[in-house]
Amino acid sequence: MAKTWMRGLEIIAGIILLVIAVWFVFNPSLGVGLVRTLLAIGLMILGLVLLVRAVTSDGISMWGRILNVILGIVVLALGAYAIIYPDLGTALVIFLFALGLLLSAIGRISFAGFEAGAGVPPWARTGSIVIGVIALLIAIAVIVWPGLGEVLIGWLMALIFGLFGIELIGSGATSKSG
Repeated sequence: MAKTWMRGLEIIAGIILLVIAVWFVFNPSLGVGLVRTLLAIGLMILGLVLLVRAVTSDGISMWGRILNVILGIVVLALGAYAIIYPDLGTALVIFLFALGLLLSAIGRISFAGFEAGAGVPPWARTGSIVIGVIALLIAIAVIVWPGLGEVLIGWLMALIFGLFGIELIGSGATSKSG
């Protein structure tokens, strides 16, 4: 009986996630808002951790403590600003997205071109270069047109929620009750 209840709960949760995924497809700014809020909360927690570490840790030198306090205050303030000023938080999320794409693109292209990729089959190296160039072009486009970054992030959130929803529905539908 309990397993049947769990299966139903998995299916309902999966349907809810699929609805949210569709919502994010049509309203990408909501997906960015979720990422912005999570980033802000994470930054505030990290800032507090750095401040607590500076005050309580015995193994840190005086310069380490000062650096932790300064960095903690900066990170805490950045997180607070991302919540207080949502446009700044959205800009930060889009910037980090573009930066991550840019660094990933450079890494893929350089891996395929250097000796580290020498043992990789030629088709895989070529694929790495192609994917790197595509990521580089998308990163540049997001830097030039931040609105594109907002749409892409919203769609990525939709994809993530959709895949989790499908997985939950599949899990609930195929589990054996007993």
